[in-house]
Amino acid sequence: MTILFRFLIASSIFLQANTLVAQKNPNIKVGLSLTAIEHVISLEGGGAVCNKAGKTLIQLRSGERLRIWLDTRGNITSTDEYRIQIGPPLIKQEADGLVQKIKRLGESPECLRWPDGDTWRVLLGSFPTVEDADVLLQKLIDAGFYELWVTSEKKALNAKNSRGGLYGITEKYERIALPSDGVMLKPNQGISTIEGKGGYRGRIDIYPNAQNRLSLINTLDMESYLRGVVPKEMGAWAFPSIEALKAQAVAARTYAYANLGKRSKDGFDLLDTPLDQVYGGKDGEQSLTDRAVEETRGLIATLNGRPIQALFMATGGGATVDNTYVFGGAFSYLKGVSNYPDKPKTLSYKGISAPADDQSWLSWEIARMLAEGLLTANSLEPGRMSASYKAEDFRQFLTFLTKRFKLPAPNSPPTDGIQIYIWMAKILQFDRVISGIERPLDATYFLQNATVPAQDQILAGFLTRRGIITPMQWRAVKVSTLDALQALGRMWHELEPFDPQEGTLLLDGQVRPQRMGPTPLKLGTPLLILEEYPGGFLRMVSQVDVQVGDRVKWINQDGGSRLFVRRLDPDGASYDRYNVTAHWKVEMTEAEVLASLRSRTAVRSLRTIELKHNENGRVVEMIVRDRDNKSHRFTGMRIRGALNLRDNVFRYITTGEAPNRKFIFYGRGWGHGVGMDQTGAYGMALEGYTFDQILKHYYKGISIQAIQN
Repeated sequence: MTILFRFLIASSIFLQANTLVAQKNPNIKVGLSLTAIEHVISLEGGGAVCNKAGKTLIQLRSGERLRIWLDTRGNITSTDEYRIQIGPPLIKQEADGLVQKIKRLGESPECLRWPDGDTWRVLLGSFPTVEDADVLLQKLIDAGFYELWVTSEKKALNAKNSRGGLYGITEKYERIALPSDGVMLKPNQGISTIEGKGGYRGRIDIYPNAQNRLSLINTLDMESYLRGVVPKEMGAWAFPSIEALKAQAVAARTYAYANLGKRSKDGFDLLDTPLDQVYGGKDGEQSLTDRAVEETRGLIATLNGRPIQALFMATGGGATVDNTYVFGGAFSYLKGVSNYPDKPKTLSYKGISAPADDQSWLSWEIARMLAEGLLTANSLEPGRMSASYKAEDFRQFLTFLTKRFKLPAPNSPPTDGIQIYIWMAKILQFDRVISGIERPLDATYFLQNATVPAQDQILAGFLTRRGIITPMQWRAVKVSTLDALQALGRMWHELEPFDPQEGTLLLDGQVRPQRMGPTPLKLGTPLLILEEYPGGFLRMVSQVDVQVGDRVKWINQDGGSRLFVRRLDPDGASYDRYNVTAHWKVEMTEAEVLASLRSRTAVRSLRTIELKHNENGRVVEMIVRDRDNKSHRFTGMRIRGALNLRDNVFRYITTGEAPNRKFIFYGRGWGHGVGMDQTGAYGMALEGYTFDQILKHYYKGISIQAIQN
């Protein structure tokens, strides 16, 4: 899945939507690269490098590589420059008014239209570095302009340029002159491979562009294009739900239809990056996403019969937001919606009776013994756990393990004291691995003068080094039942690691282990039910209602697992809780915060950061006050951009005093927050929603319509 920053894409929502495209499966041209001066190619099954008319120029064998090189003769036609953008994108009338205000300062601003929308940017100045813009920034601030942004642009240098020539370099280092207007690739088996990029279906064109670089363009039909988009935007391994992937396929198809011709002046329709949609060609294809594309073939999201601008992001932080607060413009289908179900769907499970009192004794070691029937819940009363261990009980436990590991039966255990640890370790043969490996000085180092008999100190040191027994346990006068049980459990884990199966609970009661398909969940009796809380804390319960989509754990046992663990998701109950960035924490020093602000904005010193939140905790306005108490206003995507945060859903704490404060940001989500939440779509699919229900949740008032021939 890809996080879509899409400043350029975002502006396209101001574009009046096109009428439905008449052609059902049109060709689309994708810009794969625009800045390289060479590409190494090979053709599946061999093939030909042809001129634009299709005449063969170079014949290639299967697996043979050819370097296509542009001799630029050292000329470069563009470079980076930095300009000051005043305010957000505006409609033309507002932009013209802003231009007039700036002209009164004696400056010459430029009003540029977004290439894919009906809004305008007001730009001023041209600087080789961000720091060089400081003087003009300060002038604008003094004049009352605080909503400023330093933006990186491309600057044309050489209007006329001798391009050298285009050549093909063979594996034998033969140099073959190629036509100045470029070449097309014609593989015998339909796949062209670009080294460093991958394999691509359809037609590949390589030709010099106006920047004296090579344009690498892939032309293919829309449905084949989507096979390379959907897994890159919302891959099946991360979100293995067909309905969620079908929703993504329709959104991606809709975006592509709505933006055909968007970059036609550059010779193609869309880029293969997050500036449009990430496209991975044939190498990105997956079987489940292929199925999603095929099962939604020709379907797009429309409003009044026209394709919408189907914006989407990774995870919305609990709720999406109206487009007005991010990119501007009122669009009825881009309204904020909640990512929380009105009533989460749950499945119920019942197990053995759970203790009603304190469960501080509960650990994974104890849970494993309970699941194997070595302990009963009734035997785990706090009073019995804190009492001295009973030697005969531990002989029974060791008998179980020695049979399991095909070891000699245990002899009589010691009646009290820390010798129980030594006895258990010797029964399980840990004493056989210490000779020549452990050293007396290491034992002294670990045991810290604990009262361990001299003949057992090296074994005790080994058990401490492995984290099985703590130094405090070696110094204890009394060994409780709980201490001895947990030590035995850690020894068991040392020989046979406790590794429960884990998977996502599905609506039909099956589970999906990571990177696997759905599988039945076989539970046995008596059933031990645990809840696992964030931080690894455990609680035993008699019954539980598990929200669909929660992670559950079980162990493979004959007759079914007698252990069932429900993990309470640290990210809560929302549809978009399945992304690792659903919640996040970022710490920055004051110097780091200021450096981030300075690299992107007109802020040069820092007093306070003031936030205005909407009802869902999303920052809709940020005011940064500098040391002169001047305010700098930020809205939309520029809020998170100024602070280099993942999303606008955040609050913060400061510790210390300026200028040495520490800023601790707690936030949710990743992306711009407008349109379909990709992770939320997956969460809805887990709860049984279909792809069209998902799309209609995130895009209000739309229809799902088939393109007609």
